[in-house]
Amino acid sequence: MNKRYLSKQLAKDLQQKMVFVAGPRQVGKITLAKQFLPKSKLGYLNWDIATHREQILQYELPDVKLWIFDEIHKYKNWRNYLKGIYDEHGLDHQILVTGSAKLDYYRYGGDSLQGRYHYLRLYPLSVAELEIQDNAGINDLFKLGGFQNHFLVAER
Repeated sequence: MNKRYLSKQLAKDLQQKMVFVAGPRQVGKITLAKQFLPKSKLGYLNWDIATHREQILQYELPDVKLWIFDEIHKYKNWRNYLKGIYDEHGLDHQILVTGSAKLDYYRYGGDSLQGRYHYLRLYPLSVAELEIQDNAGINDLFKLGGFQNHFLVAER
């Protein structure tokens, strides 16, 4: 399995606006997002990592085309933060935000990000994505579930 079903849509949407990718834990949001980074992985900022959090708060963002903000919704003022950097740097940088279903909550109602982002939802691996063609593969998917860390590393 190389690319997830959202890969093409995500690439297209990044050319227009910020992109939010939400979904359950262990579904592969970060794996998908990091496919768009150069090999150096510069541009990935995780709110849960103290040094990354400081970079975010100090606006010390890497000088790269794509910024990925993971779990930034844990920051109280995350929406205004993203609005500000998008309004200032949106033409020069692409912004990809990953996180939980909380990102979806803010799609509804008037918020400062309206019209500035595309929302994509990533689901667990499917029969089609895994190119399963036999009963053994379907049984594995039922037994292990479609969550990347469980399915792709399991011994069968």
